[in-house]
Amino acid sequence: MKKNILYIIMLLLLIGSSNQLQAQKRELSLTDALEMAKQGNKTLQVQTLEEMHSREKTRETKGGLLPNISANAAYSHYFDKQQIFLPGSFAGTNKAVQDVAVGGRNTYNGFLSLNQPIYAPGIHRLTKAAVINEKIENEKTAKLKSQVALQVSTKYFDILMMNQQLNLLKQSLQRNIKALNDSRSLFAQGRGLKADTLRSFIAVENLKSSASYLNNNIDVSSIELKRLIGMEDPDEIKLSDNLDFDHKTNQSEFYNVDEALKIAETNRNDVNIQELTINFQQKKLQAAKAELLPQLSLIGQYQLQAQADNMNLDNYTWPRTSFLGLQLSVPIFNGNRNNSLINQENIRVQQEKIRLIDLKDGIKTELAIIISKWKEAITQLDIHQTTVKSAELNYQMMEDRFKNGLGSRLELTDAELALTQSKINYLNAVYNLRVLHVELQHALGLLK
Repeated sequence: MKKNILYIIMLLLLIGSSNQLQAQKRELSLTDALEMAKQGNKTLQVQTLEEMHSREKTRETKGGLLPNISANAAYSHYFDKQQIFLPGSFAGTNKAVQDVAVGGRNTYNGFLSLNQPIYAPGIHRLTKAAVINEKIENEKTAKLKSQVALQVSTKYFDILMMNQQLNLLKQSLQRNIKALNDSRSLFAQGRGLKADTLRSFIAVENLKSSASYLNNNIDVSSIELKRLIGMEDPDEIKLSDNLDFDHKTNQSEFYNVDEALKIAETNRNDVNIQELTINFQQKKLQAAKAELLPQLSLIGQYQLQAQADNMNLDNYTWPRTSFLGLQLSVPIFNGNRNNSLINQENIRVQQEKIRLIDLKDGIKTELAIIISKWKEAITQLDIHQTTVKSAELNYQMMEDRFKNGLGSRLELTDAELALTQSKINYLNAVYNLRVLHVELQHALGLLK
């Protein structure tokens, strides 16, 4: 019996420890989340591989300027000997042209060939274009890191805001539960109205519903945040930062639009990408024009060959042939395809220049909107700070009136609702400032 009791106690301890492990939460700061995203985000991993692919593409293009050396070997068996045609007098016949069987039925041929470009302007310019394309991919990676940082920061702030909203709702729920209990007590004593009790009950249930909805949204947002940072740990996350924000300290970062635009043009990756793209298209244009120029190559070959009617390889003779020379290729006419290609690349260059102008206009508009929203958010924050203080004072006054029998439960309920709503509005104002600050950093190209 004692052993059974001991086993039960051990089992309960194991269950308790497993539940404790399952309920364990991992603390996560915003800095930690951003660092984890740099390594674990799947989209970033794909772009990193694209960056590596562009480096290999550059190596491939540069390889066109290096020597091309190849070795070849061939064996052929002729069922009918090869035929050549000679003047009849050469072959000892009276025919004007006489066919003569030559060579062996078994032929062997092996050679080593060399081709080294000496003057190949097209390949040189394509190599420069490939190097620029590699820089474009590097900038795309940096741009994607900034976008991921913005997504992670925004999602982190979303969860922080919802957690604080949930705390406010829980506080309001406790106050409304107390109000419901008071209403039921007064109604039971015949000193209260049924409508007051019903109104308090509805308020409590609505708050429970809102809290449940927020809890679910927090769970969903946590899952999305874990996906963004590449976190595969099944443990729940607990955010260690808070939503508090000293907007006065960061006020100096909100320049006027022209100053902000200069900073953005220097730091934004998409501007760098567009400028590099223009350069890339110009190099492709130069490469297209280079196809009209002559090309010079060094060529060479070393050859071994043999022919016989038998397979006695030891008795074969292997004559050698070798040469080294220059090969000049001059384009003359190819159906105007090169001219068409040059016109196409010219059009591409013009398109990319227009895209750069449009991009800068879009950035200026984006910065103007963010700066305008920031100013409005500061105004809203000041308003809601004052509103919260007033709502707290009003609630305290209504509570005192109600306790002294001078006010009604409806007045106290309205005051409590106004207090909760004013605190939520203030929380939203702080949240807006945090998000706008991150958006500005991203718009300036300073969010890494």
